[in-house]
Amino acid sequence: MNIALQSIFAKFPIRQIQATLQEHIMPLTSILPDKRLRRIAELILLGILGGQAPVITEIARQSTKDKGETWAVAKSIYRWMENERFDSGVLFDSLYRIGQQVVAMEQPEYLVVAVDPVNFEKPYAKVVEGVSVVHKATPPVLNGKARLTHGYPAITATIVNTKVAVTSYANWFSYKTKDFVSQNKEIEQAFEQTCRLYPDYQVRFVGDSGLDDQKMFAQVGDLQEEFVFRVCHLERIVEVYNERLQRWETEKLQDLVNCVPYQATFEILFTHAGKGRLDTIQFGWFKIRIPDTERELWILVADDQTLNRQLVLITNLPLTSTQVAQEVYNDWRLRTRIEHGYRFDQEQGLDVEDVRVHTVEKMRRLFAMVLLAAQIVFVISVRWPPKAVLWIRQLGGKLNNPSDRDGPYWLLHGLAAVITTCMSLSFAFLHPFPFQEFSCG
Repeated sequence: MNIALQSIFAKFPIRQIQATLQEHIMPLTSILPDKRLRRIAELILLGILGGQAPVITEIARQSTKDKGETWAVAKSIYRWMENERFDSGVLFDSLYRIGQQVVAMEQPEYLVVAVDPVNFEKPYAKVVEGVSVVHKATPPVLNGKARLTHGYPAITATIVNTKVAVTSYANWFSYKTKDFVSQNKEIEQAFEQTCRLYPDYQVRFVGDSGLDDQKMFAQVGDLQEEFVFRVCHLERIVEVYNERLQRWETEKLQDLVNCVPYQATFEILFTHAGKGRLDTIQFGWFKIRIPDTERELWILVADDQTLNRQLVLITNLPLTSTQVAQEVYNDWRLRTRIEHGYRFDQEQGLDVEDVRVHTVEKMRRLFAMVLLAAQIVFVISVRWPPKAVLWIRQLGGKLNNPSDRDGPYWLLHGLAAVITTCMSLSFAFLHPFPFQEFSCG
C-alpha cells in the first residue's frame, strides 16, 4: 500500500482492528486451503462489521480499492461462498476451536451452556432453496400473537459464563432439505457436540421452556451432565418424595408448585432498559421424578414478590442447600446472554436475516461468519484498553450521559465508522474526485 495512504490510515485504529480480527480467527485461517481464501475470509468479516449487514455487495463496498473495484471484490466473495475446497462445516468447526481457546484462557470452574432454537424470518423468499414456514413471535401481529412466516430455523449452543460468549454448536437448517431429521435431533447434537468439545469440564445446560421435554432430560442425563430448564408443562403428573412416609406419591406438578414452602428469600438485582431494580425473590424447592422412571429431578420455584410473577425451573442437580438453589437460579439467568446475542445478530446489529444468497450452504457460510463478526465486537470490548474502547464508542455515537448503556451497539457503530472512513479515504486517494469538471472554460 502507498506510504501516503498508510499515513492516512495511521489516524484511525484500523490496524488494531485487523490485528484483533486476525488473532481471533486464526483457527479458521489455519485450516483454509490457501492464502487467498484466508485473505477473503478476513475481508468478509471486516465487511460485515463495516456494513453492519451480511449482504455481499455491502461487504465488498467496505474493502480497500487497492485490490480492485467493488464488483471485482464482490465476485471474489461470491467465488469464496461456492468454493468446493471447504464447506460450512469447516467454518463452524473453526467457531468451536475459537471457543476452546477462550475457555482455555479463562478456565471457568464449569461451563454454563445456553441451548436455544431461533427462527430467522425471510418473508419474501418463497422460491429460495429450503425456505420453510416458521413460527415467529417478534415482532407480533396487531393482536399481539405470534405468526407464521417464511424463513429458516437455526440453533446455537453458547457458553455464557465466560467474558466472551462463544459457540459450542451452531446450525442454520431447513425443514425441507435431505439432511434434516428433526429439531429435537438438532438439540441432541448440540448437547453431544458440546460434551465432545469439553470432555474435561462439567457442563450445565440451561434452556427455556422449549427444552422442557422428558427426552431432553434423558439425553443430558445419559451424558452425565447437568441441566436447568424452565418448566412449561405444569399440568404433568409427577411423583414427589414424601420424607415423612419415605415413599413416592403421585401428584400434579401445578398443585405442588402452588403449595411449595419457601425456604429462602433474597434481594436480587435486575437490569432493564438501562435501569436497575431490586426485587424480592422467594425460593422453594422439592424432589420429584417422572412416573415409570428412576431418575431423580428437582423443582425450583422462584416467586418474584415485587412484580408478582413466578419462575419454575427443573434440574437434575440435587438442591441440597440454599447456596445450590441460588447457584442454579443465577446460572439460568445467564441464559439471557444468548437472547441478547441473537438480538445483536438479528436486528439493529448485524442483521443476519438480510442474507441474500440463494442456497442453504451459502446461508450457512454467512451465518458462521456473522457469528464470528459478533464475537470480534465482544472480544474488542473485553480485551482492548478501556480508553480505546471508549474512543470507539464515542465515534459510534455515545453521548457520555449517565443514562448511556455501553452495550455492543455503540461499539459496532464506532467500528463501522472506522472501517468505512478508512475505505472511503483509500478510494478518494486512488480515485480523486474530478473537481476539474466543475471549472468553466
